[in-house]
Amino acid sequence: MTDPIFPRFSDAEYRRRYDAVRREMAKRGIDAVIAAGDSAFRFSNHANVHWLTNWLDPYAAYAVITMDHDPILVISNPLYIHAAKRASVATEVHGVYTPGKTMGERLIALGLGRGRIGLAGVRHVGRASMAYEHQRELAATLPDATFTDALEVMQEARRIKSAEEIVWFEKGADYTDRAVNAIAEHLRPGMPEFELSAHIQQSFLHDGGSLMFHFLGATPMDAPELIFPWQYPSTRTTRRGDVLLTEISVGHWGYAGQVQRAYTLDCEPSPEYRRLYEAALDCYRRIFDMLKPGVTNEDILDAARFVEKQGYKTLDVLIHGWGITIEPPRADLDVAMIKRECLPFTVEEGMLFVIQPHIVSGDEKRGVQVGNLVVIEAGGARSLQKAPMDFFRSKA
Repeated sequence: MTDPIFPRFSDAEYRRRYDAVRREMAKRGIDAVIAAGDSAFRFSNHANVHWLTNWLDPYAAYAVITMDHDPILVISNPLYIHAAKRASVATEVHGVYTPGKTMGERLIALGLGRGRIGLAGVRHVGRASMAYEHQRELAATLPDATFTDALEVMQEARRIKSAEEIVWFEKGADYTDRAVNAIAEHLRPGMPEFELSAHIQQSFLHDGGSLMFHFLGATPMDAPELIFPWQYPSTRTTRRGDVLLTEISVGHWGYAGQVQRAYTLDCEPSPEYRRLYEAALDCYRRIFDMLKPGVTNEDILDAARFVEKQGYKTLDVLIHGWGITIEPPRADLDVAMIKRECLPFTVEEGMLFVIQPHIVSGDEKRGVQVGNLVVIEAGGARSLQKAPMDFFRSKA
């Protein structure tokens, strides 16, 4: 066997994953699952394909798994076939411009031309699914098959993280911490926001980390323009009296940490921003302290409702699940400015969460977010992020 030159888990870990998927398939009477992925939002839409095959495709890609056959990887651009074969753990890899047709033909060859085929997209902030053209090809190739939604098959299989996965998330969390500290070290008045991007990436690139995203946005504390950072670093020059808002995720082969921190530019936080920060930090700590196996979404909300009583609102979701992408479950307060899908849940050992209270003033003009990626263990939550939870102040 060729030595791996890309990160990969143990054979036992992949076997665990395939077994988990097949248990969910058996519960639902599904003969095969086609997991769909695309490169949207920094490859996180590839969560299911990546989890099954270890491949992050620049375009659309699919993983086909049956009760008797390990995942087949089908990518939609043959130009990348060599890399896909070398990086993935799939023993069968196809690079074609007609992936729907190829998947249908392979399923017929496996005796599933009349089977019950589950189509699994990704549930992250919203929902993503198989490209229409590829689905049309698939259906035309399998006219006698029955198609069904298999989103929950993959969601349930990936929900509890293994010890091996946690090690990778710890690596991503370390890279993310480096980004936080790089900002603290290099942030100065008079620099364009995009210059921070260079400092952030220099902190981890030489060790193999990869940027998932870095949201950065500075605004005057006395006349703020934003309550959530820009999704791309801007050309705006930082100024004394600014507050810099950030949300950062850096990963190890797709397994990223996540933090939210705030910084002031050569000054102390204004009283209004100091109060927002203290409320956010208090909310984070209350949730962190009670987050343990058996806790429900209502328990989490009870710990955070003091925010409402103080007259604040929230913008970003209070707490959400985490994997190779943002994922359920999530919980949010009634005062949330954006309404999201929030379903009842119970916390279990092995789940990952990002606790990220985003506290906004009642007039919606100022906001501060504080957050970390945490893992649920038998005794409670453990933060994978080690960066100080300070309201950082830049040097002059």
